[in-house]
Amino acid sequence: MKPVPPTINIFFLIFKWNINSKFIKSFYHFFLWHDIYLKFNFKHSFEKIDFNEKPKDKINLIYHTTPWRGLTLLVKIFKNLNLKNVELNVCSSTIIYGKKFDSVLGKKFEDIFNECKNTKNINYFGFLENKKIIELLKKVHIFSHPSIWPETSCISAIESMAAGCEVVTTNLGALYETCSPFGTFVNFDRNINNLEKSYSKVLLNSIKNYWSDENQNKLKLQREKINATYSWDKRSFEWKNFFNKARKLKI
Repeated sequence: MKPVPPTINIFFLIFKWNINSKFIKSFYHFFLWHDIYLKFNFKHSFEKIDFNEKPKDKINLIYHTTPWRGLTLLVKIFKNLNLKNVELNVCSSTIIYGKKFDSVLGKKFEDIFNECKNTKNINYFGFLENKKIIELLKKVHIFSHPSIWPETSCISAIESMAAGCEVVTTNLGALYETCSPFGTFVNFDRNINNLEKSYSKVLLNSIKNYWSDENQNKLKLQREKINATYSWDKRSFEWKNFFNKARKLKI
């Protein structure tokens, strides 16, 4: 006898990569059994980000996501590169998930936060509201994100691309699907030493070639495409169409 159907009729997946996640694989037959409709590609949305000309006196890097996604690795790479006229802006904290979360896990990352505070050419901001992040992104050249975390859809990368920043990251999780065809990728390697070496080379190359005509043309196309794709002007229209169709589906 077929079990009573659940109250869930539609399950949204941000990217097709999600279908390979352990969670979806675990429940895939459950979804089919209950005729649950899987909907892909309902991506993040945000207000269009206006472009400002990037400063040319130095190269600004940014890391604006949670610390466990690759901050320790990035700080080590940045210190070893020891480049002139290159600064790293770190906007990372555990408080973003609330005081209780911060009280439990915050101490685990105190050392890396203190290292950021005490390292030359690293500007540590801790937690910043999204509006302030967006304003900072307008002045930043590269989102340096050596991700060791299987992201599903990285809003930090998407907003960086919309603000005209080059994204240098790994291909772990859905990052390749999120940032293609504009992102600069490093093959993820579980051997952190290997990943450090490969990411360091790619990041250095991106810094050196940032102002090349080819790269500037790519970044112009990138910000135009990302703003057009992820803006609420487009997304709201897609959601309305989907809900109109969903009401007619026999699910």
